[in-house]
Amino acid sequence: MDFLDVLKETVEKVDGAVASMIIASDGIAVQEYASERLIDLTGLGAEASAMIRDIGYAAENLGLGEAREFSIVSDTCGIIMRKINNDYYLALIIHPEGNFGKGRYVLKTTVPRIENEF
Repeated sequence: MDFLDVLKETVEKVDGAVASMIIASDGIAVQEYASERLIDLTGLGAEASAMIRDIGYAAENLGLGEAREFSIVSDTCGIIMRKINNDYYLALIIHPEGNFGKGRYVLKTTVPRIENEF
């Protein structure tokens, strides 16, 4: 399976989406696709490991079970991250006025297509 094709398709399916990437839980980007650079994707990868760890701890401490998805919305963009497995995440970067509901749905349906590759 070509991850680049999957990432490009993910971006193209969501109004306002500009980039998608697969990130290892240690913050290393496995693959990325961007039609527009709203943020530094390398920086996102580096910061992702801390976010993944902190959100996992918060979910555990609150008795919520495993955190499978989280999002950040700022003035610049929105980032939705969905867990592929314990070691990898799929991230989608969207303009603030983009379709976040569709973004969440597309990530939810894309992860099962690629999870066996990990």
